[in-house]
Amino acid sequence: MSRESIANALKLYRKKNNYKVSDVVVKLGEHGKHVAEKTVYGWESGQALPDGECLVALCSIYNIHDVPYVFGNCDASDVIHPTAHEAKVIKMYRAHTDMQPAVDKLLGVSNTN
Repeated sequence: MSRESIANALKLYRKKNNYKVSDVVVKLGEHGKHVAEKTVYGWESGQALPDGECLVALCSIYNIHDVPYVFGNCDASDVIHPTAHEAKVIKMYRAHTDMQPAVDKLLGVSNTN
């Protein structure tokens, strides 16, 4: 994880969630992490990095579930950000393994692990 990839992902996900920096400061406070707006700007510019606890809180605030992918060397704009409905469908798909072949056929996808 490079400093630049972390900074880019934090800014991208803040914007994807339609949060202003001031919103993030409030939400971090709700997680027991009290920071100034300039701190968030510093994280998003790569001048500084959030500590582990703040990063975990930010992931929760931004609904980031695939941390290694989002903050790794991959382009964060390629990350699939499922809606609540899509997440429910995925959970149901995984829970009903007997139905997966039918769903795959209906959608025209193959399971080629």
